[in-house]
Amino acid sequence: MDKLFLKNSIIYLGSSILNKAIPFLLLPVFTKYLTPSEYGVLAIFQLVLTFYTAFIGMNSHANISKQFYKYSKSQVAKLIGNILLIVSIFSVIFLAITFAVTSYFNDIFSIPSHWLQVMPLLSFMFMVNIINLTVLRNEEKAYLFGMFEIANTAVNMMVTVVLLVVFHYGWYSQAIGISIAYFVFFIISLSFLKKKGYLSFDFDREEIRSILIISLPLIPHTLGGIVINMSDRLFIEKMISLEMVGIYSVGYVFGMVVMLFTDAFIKAWSPWFYKNLAEPSDRKKREIVQYTYIYIIGLFILTVLISTLGSVVLPYFVDEKFHAAKEFVFWIALGYAVRGVYQIFFPYLVHIGKTSFLAISTIVAAIINLFLNYFLINLYGAVGAAFATIIAFFVAGLLVFWYQNKHYYMPWFWKGENNA
Repeated sequence: MDKLFLKNSIIYLGSSILNKAIPFLLLPVFTKYLTPSEYGVLAIFQLVLTFYTAFIGMNSHANISKQFYKYSKSQVAKLIGNILLIVSIFSVIFLAITFAVTSYFNDIFSIPSHWLQVMPLLSFMFMVNIINLTVLRNEEKAYLFGMFEIANTAVNMMVTVVLLVVFHYGWYSQAIGISIAYFVFFIISLSFLKKKGYLSFDFDREEIRSILIISLPLIPHTLGGIVINMSDRLFIEKMISLEMVGIYSVGYVFGMVVMLFTDAFIKAWSPWFYKNLAEPSDRKKREIVQYTYIYIIGLFILTVLISTLGSVVLPYFVDEKFHAAKEFVFWIALGYAVRGVYQIFFPYLVHIGKTSFLAISTIVAAIINLFLNYFLINLYGAVGAAFATIIAFFVAGLLVFWYQNKHYYMPWFWKGENNA
């Protein structure tokens, strides 16, 4: 593994820590000025926004990572232009659907209809920012990537704190903060892509078809991932209370620190992984396998350390009305560790163009998750939702590993012939 990969990993980790530290350090403010019920509504708002982004964005930026080292710069620019065309069309479709639905329902999942109506636009702006970050990551410009990521979060949090503490806007403070940050970095990202020559609106039917072949199967995959990640809070809202959603979500903030490390690693791993498998050799494959094992072992050690520290720190960090969140920290951290293992196998299926199986594996895991949420919350209360998430991610990871091992040879067990 080259020095640039290790350097970028450290930079991505540092930027992720700073990026996630801002909202984490503001938890005392949120838990002081928001009731558990208000914090619960905010959590549901963020879940629904993620749902919209899954359908509108379709993980289409995965096409950029897949082709970045195969295409010329002008071809990448045309690819990005066609991705934005697709995302624009899907945004308009979901805007129309949302207006139609909200004309019959004023509030859905405790969220006012006018906020639902702006979500397609927010999702579109978010995807433009993600595309820009994907280009920076594949160019291996880790410092610039970190600056964009941290600045986005800083704008979001500054607006949120002012509206929450000074104007007492409640959970709307965060919704407005997200909207302003998305808009600012939508403009910056578009300008940056254009200036760097990565934006060309040259409609290409064949390119559109290629993008959709990769991206459409990722819709059910991403939707399944959202169900696994987030249905727990919707079940808790309906089966227990909105107040418990708020408490559980605070525990989530501590437990998902594990995701900070896994996402930082994957950001550095993906460009290095695709570059090495563009012209694979036995040596490169063995190296990938070795670092995969090191990553998995280190991840579970890190999970124990983070969850232990989080449980100790939480009572000193949040308002007393949220102290019950302590019971969820370890289980949520473990769930994100299992998700981190799943993430390391995801790029193989993109590499071999078999993303359709990602949809199958994730949907199977999501269905299992839905059933388990109902039964385990009935048996164990809110912590049962965390158990359901762990089991679902384990199933998804196991299925993807099995499929990868069947269709693309890697020396996981240090023997056998290359049958790729």
